[in-house]
Amino acid sequence: MKKTTLLFIIWIFLGYQAQAQQSAHFTAFEDFGSELPNKSEIKAWRNETLILPFMVNTDSTKGLDFQLKIKGKNVKAEVFQLHLVEGDISAGNCGITKKNGTFVKQMFPDRAESIVGNSFKVESSSTYGLVKISIPEKLKPGKYSLSLTFKQNGSSREIEATIDVIARKLPDFAELDYEMDFWQFPLSISTYYDLKPYSEEHWEQIALMFEQLKGFNQTVVTTSVFYDLYNTSIKPVEEMMIQVRKKVDGSYSYDYSTFEKYVELAASKGISEEIAVHNLFPWNLTYFYCDEASAAVKTFKSEPGTEAYNDFWKPFLLDFASYLKSKNWMDKTVFWVDERDINKTALLVKYVKQIDPAFKFGYSGRFSPGLSELVYDYSLSSNIVLDPDKLALRKSKGFKTTYYTSCYEVQPNMLMASNYDDIYFLVMLSRAKGYDGMLRWAFNLWSPQIMKSAIFSDLPSGDSHFVYPEGQLSLRYLILKDALEEVQKVDTKANSAKTKELLTSYTRYFLLNIEKDRLNMVSTMKNYLND
Repeated sequence: MKKTTLLFIIWIFLGYQAQAQQSAHFTAFEDFGSELPNKSEIKAWRNETLILPFMVNTDSTKGLDFQLKIKGKNVKAEVFQLHLVEGDISAGNCGITKKNGTFVKQMFPDRAESIVGNSFKVESSSTYGLVKISIPEKLKPGKYSLSLTFKQNGSSREIEATIDVIARKLPDFAELDYEMDFWQFPLSISTYYDLKPYSEEHWEQIALMFEQLKGFNQTVVTTSVFYDLYNTSIKPVEEMMIQVRKKVDGSYSYDYSTFEKYVELAASKGISEEIAVHNLFPWNLTYFYCDEASAAVKTFKSEPGTEAYNDFWKPFLLDFASYLKSKNWMDKTVFWVDERDINKTALLVKYVKQIDPAFKFGYSGRFSPGLSELVYDYSLSSNIVLDPDKLALRKSKGFKTTYYTSCYEVQPNMLMASNYDDIYFLVMLSRAKGYDGMLRWAFNLWSPQIMKSAIFSDLPSGDSHFVYPEGQLSLRYLILKDALEEVQKVDTKANSAKTKELLTSYTRYFLLNIEKDRLNMVSTMKNYLND
């Protein structure tokens, strides 16, 4: 064999070896990672936002370029890379049980980064992504092709799908009547970025947080009298949302400037239906004030019904009522109590209403008929079955009822290890029960390593966050928005006998414990809504 021929063969062989070995496919949320047939049809309503997840397998670590093509006038699309974040499978374990337990860890494609260019970072042999497609409200019904082409090291792979736009139009998302109440942690933002709390840079990040909340129809702004919902440590008085100062003569003064700016900024982003105020009955029963005599922040412990408690809170409640009325905020302000003793909570509500009957309360926890008479916004854990007559009584009073999931619920849940279809199930379950929406305790409680790891010592991964720093979302956030659009579809078909039948089927209690049947229910509802 001639030398030149041998070199040519070697060159061909090495070139072939350099090409990336690549495969790609669209996948489905109910069996994430599974392969959907190429050119699968996905039905959509006009004015709907579709999300199509996909994955690419490759043996190369070099950049993965992509090109997206969609036929259809004014159809807009955004591509997200789903970065892998470390998490654990520990649903149902909180606090001591989590700290004392050992749980399986794995990488979850949860952090969703919007791609500005046309290239992914290859972080493992499997790269996950998602196409978010906005269907114009005036788009002509019909079938529109979509293709994604991936290129890497001379290798190319194309996947295709067909969007079947049906002759139905989704109302504008802002019209959805569904209360979302994800509790916010603004000081978590300043801690993560090492920003001075409530500095100009911090306010910019808070504004972004409100925009993300409004993205899935958030209607409630979370505030606190002191630092945050739980106040686990003493911080400077300037970091209090409402600065409480005890003067030398023993009287108190209150600075509402940060609270006011926070509430007004939320309202400017469209979050203005309810002002949730925390800390009257916190978990650690600890209260804070700046003692002007010593120029130090001091604490004391007490609980509702005690003399020390009343002496501290009465002047605040009187002053706060006057302030809220001056701002025309009294009617939408709600004091929130989180899973505290029901009898002591009832005692607290009665005490506060003696000071001003216009004050309202919210409560998350077990149901109590007696407390229900007193609480304007009641949130129950998702496994509680509320008798229809008790719900009807609440509605007759103009009260709101929602539900929530916590780390104690193994399934269904919205954790990183939960089945993604559980988000669809839980969102629809609230509507099926006749509730007004849903609550979650933490939107953005971040650890320093949250971009790479969501392992917490006392919480299952994902329980404390639905978004990431740097303006990035989570896959669960994007699914949640999609699930709320499913509720909109149900609302437009609310008078149909089939709709009522399916919603009744959603409330069957065994679905909370049998994943297969629950996911079949979600699939049945999706198919019906896109008929």
